[in-house]
Amino acid sequence: MKRLVRGEKGYVLIAALLVLLVLGLISGPLLSYMVSGLRAGHVFETGAAELYAADAGVQDAVWRIPNLGLCPSQNTEHYTISDVNGKSVDVTVTLTNNVTGTLTYKITSIAVTDAGGNTAGLGSHTTVECYVQFTPGDELDIFSGALASQTGIDLGRDSTVNGDIYHCEDFDDGGDLGGDWTDTGCAPFPSQTENEAFAQAFKDEALKGGTWPTTDIKSNTTLGPKYIDGDLDISRDVTITLAGIVYVKGHISCENTLTITGVGSLVAEDYIYFKKLANYTVTGDSIIMSLYGDITLKKSDKVDQLSINALIYAPNGAITFDKDTTVIGGVVGQSIQADRDGSFTFVPKTSWDFPGGLPGAYTIETYDVSRLS
Repeated sequence: MKRLVRGEKGYVLIAALLVLLVLGLISGPLLSYMVSGLRAGHVFETGAAELYAADAGVQDAVWRIPNLGLCPSQNTEHYTISDVNGKSVDVTVTLTNNVTGTLTYKITSIAVTDAGGNTAGLGSHTTVECYVQFTPGDELDIFSGALASQTGIDLGRDSTVNGDIYHCEDFDDGGDLGGDWTDTGCAPFPSQTENEAFAQAFKDEALKGGTWPTTDIKSNTTLGPKYIDGDLDISRDVTITLAGIVYVKGHISCENTLTITGVGSLVAEDYIYFKKLANYTVTGDSIIMSLYGDITLKKSDKVDQLSINALIYAPNGAITFDKDTTVIGGVVGQSIQADRDGSFTFVPKTSWDFPGGLPGAYTIETYDVSRLS
């Protein structure tokens, strides 16, 4: 037997043939599995890219509704975005319901893989459909109340409020809040995009009066319309007479006694700080607005009452008042704090006379996705 084994030749060939046979049996299914995996991966990547592109079409339409406007008389708008993730996106916006104070839009966004954008022909496409409810700014509850805060409100003792109070966190009323007021809780606020579009309308009006660099006012001045491409500082005891909208790229600040009168509004992108504000006796609809910063309004005299007739708006900042401050209009901010003896009164009106109208708010009601190949 040993001689037979030692003398047996060709067993390596048999082993090699067996290996080749096994490889031949599994290579076909393995390659087929790999091809299927590559195809599935391609389909998944294509579908994901289409979904992101179609969702971008929805977000674009949501931005267009408040900022470009779709009037009730123009019930449908269709447009195409040529290149989003290499896809062509067809967007259709349809006004489906026009109830007082609320507009409902149907948005259909179709992302197509083929460059021609033919949803009935070549390639695959993904469709995203959603319904959006948009409430114009004049109809938002926060602009129809005396005080509205995205967080909390802190009022000192002996304060008075006449009108609705909106807040999404704590409300400290000083323990003895007087007046005719209703605590209505939390309410929707505009998005930052809508606030920026609202501020842009003021900027456009201010630019019609020319542009100044950073400015330091040291004497009684008539100001506006004017765009200040920097900061507005007031370094003397002065009276500023507004003759239109003053839009400031930076901050507005005054450490001295200040009286503001005339007709117009003050809008700053950064903070607004008045250490000694004597009065704000501007006639007509007026706004004191900080787009990104805080608003601080303090009295010039410890005895006299500070009176402000305006809408005070700081969507991203805190609004702070000194004691003995009277505001007739509305106060809307990220947070609100007032010392004792404050008085806040909302005067009902159909709308504010501002350029572009007050910023609104929207909510997405439904969101459906379908994919066709």
